[in-house]
Amino acid sequence: MKVHSSDSMRTFFSLAIIVTLFTSCSTQIKIHSHNDYEQKRPFLEAYEFKADEIEADIFLLGDSLVVAHSKKKINPKNTLNKLYLAPIASFFEKYGNRVSIDKKYTFSLMIDVKENWALIYPALRKEIEKYGRIFDRSKNKLAIQIVISGERPTDSTFHNYPKWLFFDGLPNVNYAEEDFDRVTMISDNFANYSKWNGIGEMPIVDREKLKEAVTDANKKHRSFRFWGAPDTKKCWQELLDLGRVIINTDKISESKLSLTKNKWALKIK
Repeated sequence: MKVHSSDSMRTFFSLAIIVTLFTSCSTQIKIHSHNDYEQKRPFLEAYEFKADEIEADIFLLGDSLVVAHSKKKINPKNTLNKLYLAPIASFFEKYGNRVSIDKKYTFSLMIDVKENWALIYPALRKEIEKYGRIFDRSKNKLAIQIVISGERPTDSTFHNYPKWLFFDGLPNVNYAEEDFDRVTMISDNFANYSKWNGIGEMPIVDREKLKEAVTDANKKHRSFRFWGAPDTKKCWQELLDLGRVIINTDKISESKLSLTKNKWALKIK
């Protein structure tokens, strides 16, 4: 029987503690991959860094849903199915009833509708439902959650949609309970609260406004996402310190690593 030296055992336990702390910190940090399709590796980088939300803007071109930031940038080859739905399905085929080798990992695919909802919805429903359980958390808790942002239906109708369909919420809206059950988060423009550019110190009065919005959402058991916020390390940390937030960023790996490192350092102290 091999006997470990005391130094080897101490090293082993130290490494185990570090891995545990890193994992614990990482799971508390929620990242939203903003305009993910503009990344050098759409979907894959966000997936590899375990983003909590991945965003795709869509338009209807003929009978296809295409991913683009504006009509001028539409490339018919960049369909929602090609860039996101099919790759997600391939991972489910590989890992069974989940998208990753990590048995706990799943995410939301935020679909930002850029055209009239009534025009988009029939095509979207057809695309999603052909994949069945993969996008339906009522049938599989590790399914990918579809969240609609941008052009949405009237909030009083949210509860009428299929169980796989959820929505991005807005602040100061008095949702009926059955409709709020379909709201996954609250989102708003950072500029409505602050003109701070993410460098130097955030004005105290602005921080208080942001904090109030986050606190109100958290009381309703929802996280808050500020889109249009400065995409800087300073701003990421400021927002994370407000409460349960989702960091909206174009810098997926940098934000996840930076915030995880800061959380880990605080736990070590």
